[in-house]
Amino acid sequence: MRKTIYILSFMIAGMSTNCSSKAYTNIPDNIGKENITIAQRDEEGAGQEPPWTYFKCLSYAFGADSTRIDILTGMDFPDWYSGCYVNDQNRLTINVIGDTLKLRHMLNDLLQSNEFDIGAGLYSKRQQQRVDSVLTKAVNESNSTVARPIMWAWYEDGTIGLTVQGNNDSVINQFKREVFDSPLLRFSRGEKVGALLDREEITVQEKVSKSVIEIDDFKNTETNNATDNSGAFECPESSPQFPGGDVAMIDYIYDNLKYPKAAYDGNVQGRVVVQFLVDKTGYIDSIKVVRSKDPYLDAEAVRIVKSFPKFTPGKINLTPVNQWMTLPIKFSISDYEEKMNKKYSAFQYDNGDDYVRDGLYRIVDERGRIGYADEKGNTIITPRFAFGFPFENGKAKVTDSGQEKEVEGSRGEYHYWESDDWYYIDKTGRKLVD
Repeated sequence: MRKTIYILSFMIAGMSTNCSSKAYTNIPDNIGKENITIAQRDEEGAGQEPPWTYFKCLSYAFGADSTRIDILTGMDFPDWYSGCYVNDQNRLTINVIGDTLKLRHMLNDLLQSNEFDIGAGLYSKRQQQRVDSVLTKAVNESNSTVARPIMWAWYEDGTIGLTVQGNNDSVINQFKREVFDSPLLRFSRGEKVGALLDREEITVQEKVSKSVIEIDDFKNTETNNATDNSGAFECPESSPQFPGGDVAMIDYIYDNLKYPKAAYDGNVQGRVVVQFLVDKTGYIDSIKVVRSKDPYLDAEAVRIVKSFPKFTPGKINLTPVNQWMTLPIKFSISDYEEKMNKKYSAFQYDNGDDYVRDGLYRIVDERGRIGYADEKGNTIITPRFAFGFPFENGKAKVTDSGQEKEVEGSRGEYHYWESDDWYYIDKTGRKLVD
């Protein structure tokens, strides 16, 4: 487990890793900032001496002096540096951007040792600094009274964690729309100041289930359904439906599941149970883990649900309603390995194999569904689409349903795809929202 330091303020937990240097908690209107100095703990001093030694050398390289050994946010970091932390082997891991082999040689010379690990960062510290500066300004100048952050923190992979206050996850989209958005930001939600929404352990049945429906949706709806003592209606006339039904949803999860490396290496398997709200427009909101298995598996289960396409909402007397769903997601290493080792044929286009465009080409399974592979033939997006066009500028036009029709007068030589439900995906297979 990574060794982390928790900064507690009014019951809000702000995280700062051993080589991260900044966390903000309980942000007031003027966005007060706090530099967190990383100090060697007395009770851990002997065990942490090797990583602490290299951390000191790294801090000197970035401009620290002997009076304050730290990696501070105002330093002029090189483009390759993303962050660092002490891993579960009690070694310093330095996350870098670029050629890891060359950078390891450089760091070996700089630190006069090779007793540290190299990790891959997502963004550089410089990028993180620039986004943080613009984010701070945007929050200070925002007129939004709802979409306000209650905590943000820097992470060693170069991302910035931002917690937004709200009753459901729609406040995150509101923040992105009204205040600021960036690929570096990792959003979460806090229901109220002083409490972060993380996970809630409750008793659940491990099968897809439809939960109760919010009573506010029925104030003007006549129904014979009974209510329980909590005042919520049960047993709706129709439940929310994944496009194509429950079988299609299971296929989607199987196709999109990416086994976290830490859980895979540790042979961690099992079920994570999540709950989420399907609102009356069919969109997913307010995802939470209600039965945890492992932090990495939990995060992957939430990621998959976030990527779900728009549902057909549940209804009572033909009136769309908000409805909670409970979903178990199974993590099996053998199933994952079988999926990853499977190879697919290239989609046939222009009298031959589809060719690479924007780094990917189309593949097809035995059922004729379309997916995408990289130049080396590695499956990037498992075949699951009825039809799909090549990638262009980082996105591809796809559909889950439709018909292939013959071009009139071509005598069967040319065909085209027709669908009423085209949408775009990115290179991870995530549906892009307009």
